[in-house]
Amino acid sequence: MTRTVAGVALSAIVLAACTGAFDPDEPAVPGADAGAVDTPDAQPVYDELDKARAQARFQTTTDLMRYVFAPGCAAETNECHSNEDYPDLHTEGNLWNLRYLPCNLGVGERNTVEDFCEALGDEIEVTDGANAGWRTRIGSITLVTDADGAFQHYEVRVQTAPPAGQTDAQFRILRDGAPVAALGGGGGLQLTAGSTTLRVTDADAIPDPVAVRQGDENQNGVFGDGSGVLVRPGDARASYLVRRLLGAETTRIRMPLNDNADNPTELNRYLTPDEMYAVMSWINCMRPEDDVYAPIRYDCPENADNEGRW
Repeated sequence: MTRTVAGVALSAIVLAACTGAFDPDEPAVPGADAGAVDTPDAQPVYDELDKARAQARFQTTTDLMRYVFAPGCAAETNECHSNEDYPDLHTEGNLWNLRYLPCNLGVGERNTVEDFCEALGDEIEVTDGANAGWRTRIGSITLVTDADGAFQHYEVRVQTAPPAGQTDAQFRILRDGAPVAALGGGGGLQLTAGSTTLRVTDADAIPDPVAVRQGDENQNGVFGDGSGVLVRPGDARASYLVRRLLGAETTRIRMPLNDNADNPTELNRYLTPDEMYAVMSWINCMRPEDDVYAPIRYDCPENADNEGRW
């Protein structure tokens, strides 16, 4: 019997459903103190992009929140991205806080994590025997139990195979090149030459698998580099929020959900070209000195090819 150990722990902030694995170096989520925005009355819907009209309608983050996100992503639960709580799009403060936040956290099933959102995995290093000094990135950790649910071993999938077989090897886990004792280490590591599947037979050697950053959550052999974020200032197309809003280069459902799970009689519409143009401009032209109340800029080099679509 196997039980998947996700490389992320549940919490709550915005596009998939929980915070990531313990990471002392990751920035804390800023306080969403800008307040909730009332859902406005129905706004006119335009099928064709008019940049001048969009620039006049959407001038601040508050405008985006009130007229773009509030109607389909803040009025009720299950409107924007099903039962997923991450990200929480109920206030402009939360919307602003999407900058540099990782995506696809807490999605439930590891096989639904997208390659774009996978983290840069921690490393495992052998410290004795035939493979001493060999290290590789961790892709995933799976708990394997017997029929009664008792621990048998951890299956650790890694990026490269060891050069030699080894039994009961000593190991340590590194993050950013430095060993982190709290993540794991000790003995009980079993290696097979040429195999990217390792075993750890000592349960205490990995005290909390969820704390280990795993680089191939979906186990498809593609390892993440940690660059996938919800909003990347200066690059709307490298922002997972934009991918989900356009349904572009994503395997997950386009946002907001067309069907409202909590109110089946209500249909949400996708964002209009004007709205997407404003959202993408907001991201493309962000500056380091901006805050939640900064005006949306439309005239910047990064925004030159923005037509409100992928």
